[in-house]
Amino acid sequence: MRDMQPPNGFTDQPKHSARKLETKHYSPGTNKDQLMLDYLLDSGFQWEEAVTLLNLREHLYENAEMRQRITEDYRMHFVKWLYEHGLVNDSF
Repeated sequence: MRDMQPPNGFTDQPKHSARKLETKHYSPGTNKDQLMLDYLLDSGFQWEEAVTLLNLREHLYENAEMRQRITEDYRMHFVKWLYEHGLVNDSF
């Protein structure tokens, strides 16, 4: 009975030690990346899921379909123009 794994993949080990071991394979580039990683982990995402989401976000616009959609979307060009001219900003 001692060799049985806890249900749902939970372990008795604290989360912070697992994060330290796994961070060897992924290093957030900025403080913002680290905050986003911490937020995803605290929200219940597994390590691999969180890193995958951050990588997708970082490389989203390298996708040919996304580049084509942005190029063809004139509204995005207009909003970009508004932003560059200080008529809108990204704060709430």
